[in-house]
Amino acid sequence: MPLAAIPPQTVNNTVQTEGEYQDRFLEGSQRIVPYDLLEARGNAEKSDDPDAKIYRQAKELFRKGYELCMTIPRSLDDQVLEKHEEDIKTASETMVEAWIMDDKAAPMSERILILGQQYEKVLLKNIPEEQKEGFFVRDSLLFSAWILLVGRQFKHCITTLSLAIDTYPDLPARVFFLRASCYLSMGKLRLGIKDLEKALERDAKFSIAYFVLGSVYLSLENERENAIKNYKLYLQNGHPDTNDAVHALYALSVLVNHKKRKNEAHDYYIKAKATEERFKELYGTHTGLSETKRNAIIAHESESEAQHLISLYAPKKQPDQKLQQLIQSGVLNNSYPPNPKSCSNCAAAHVKDKPDTPLLACGACRSIWYCSRDCQVTDFKSSHKNQCKQLQASKATATATITEQK
Repeated sequence: MPLAAIPPQTVNNTVQTEGEYQDRFLEGSQRIVPYDLLEARGNAEKSDDPDAKIYRQAKELFRKGYELCMTIPRSLDDQVLEKHEEDIKTASETMVEAWIMDDKAAPMSERILILGQQYEKVLLKNIPEEQKEGFFVRDSLLFSAWILLVGRQFKHCITTLSLAIDTYPDLPARVFFLRASCYLSMGKLRLGIKDLEKALERDAKFSIAYFVLGSVYLSLENERENAIKNYKLYLQNGHPDTNDAVHALYALSVLVNHKKRKNEAHDYYIKAKATEERFKELYGTHTGLSETKRNAIIAHESESEAQHLISLYAPKKQPDQKLQQLIQSGVLNNSYPPNPKSCSNCAAAHVKDKPDTPLLACGACRSIWYCSRDCQVTDFKSSHKNQCKQLQASKATATATITEQK
């Protein structure tokens, strides 16, 4: 099962040794994940959201696979592949497992694309030529689907996931959810709904499927009852410390209001506001302004208060500077060590007032970089204090794993 095409400039048949290799994560594969904000603020222990725990586990698993991947030469030479065969398999299967646990924890990069080609070639090594065309294994199919989904090749991703589902009946609910996301991205809402329902047949506690079903039905005519039903099921099975819980409550306040059940609708609106306050306390930000939330505010607030709240929640022209610094430095939205060419506090590319001097690494974890002592102190107080020990532990575990495998 051939993997998605890799840009020709990213791989060749020789080991590349010129300079330190800098991987590039692909556009669209990196997202701001609220759980990263939760951890950056030191509030991870203040919420018992099980999905947050799964995300952290998936992120740590991805990191182990990625760091092992980065020790493997970027080569398709048969001798190199034979020497590193077990590491190629381990790195590939570890990161695929992380992607299946929570796809948000597994960003795609150029180096991972190369690993995909290496993995395919290793798997096909002893397969007769006449059998190679139709040969595949579970993780090679899922690796392909991962690449195709990030590349927005939804039709091919559906084909690949369908083959995996038909061949391996024990795949988890998230695989159906991922296929549903492809259908929904293509505008095939009814097929997406069917897959979301299949995900829930596989795991009735897979709560995000209820929320997405509610949102899909909300977008369809004459489906308000189904939207209400699924939003309520999300609130029963999901966790209240999520932006989805906030939006489900706002949606219910609008939907029930249409049913002329004014008191019940207002109760949902009050709960939505309280849940959003809790979310802001944990994550340091509100949940934005969707059209549904706007409608809820207009329906339940006075005209002046509605204008005030809409203005408060609307996207600002000037984004929060600290948040942008965290994003640029890689602390929030990356599952790999931050960039040695970007200060983790101000995103500078070199030591302050010294354009030719590279950034200085944190002396403890060696996984985060600064342009000055001032930036290091500021960032340590605001977020890195809660991450430094975790990064040290992650590197120690990865090093021990690699040593054992050698």
